[in-house]
Amino acid sequence: MTETTSAPKASKTKKTAKAKPAAAKKAKAAPKKTPVELAQGIITELARTNFEETVETAKAVLKSGNIRTAVELQNEFVRAAFKRNLDAAREINELAVSAVREAVSPYAEKFTDAFEKLRAA
Repeated sequence: MTETTSAPKASKTKKTAKAKPAAAKKAKAAPKKTPVELAQGIITELARTNFEETVETAKAVLKSGNIRTAVELQNEFVRAAFKRNLDAAREINELAVSAVREAVSPYAEKFTDAFEKLRAA
């Protein structure tokens, strides 16, 4: 009975060992995210961060008890939010530019070849 119990365990181990590389291949073969999906991720994360920072700043302002401190906290929040939003806009711009370049590159090569043929003629 020990032999019968050990035999299925061995076969399970072999099946599990075979399943791991297949799972790894599937993970590697996951589709590349499109620029739109990447931009959506940036925007979602930006909105989440901005909301959390707004709530934290509002709580700090309400607890400050001093107008000067409240204004300083708000100014600090506005500066940080502006920088964060500007950085996200730059990232999205870079994604858009690279997506356009990638989409146009096959046509740009064909147009370049066509113009070179026209010049040679």
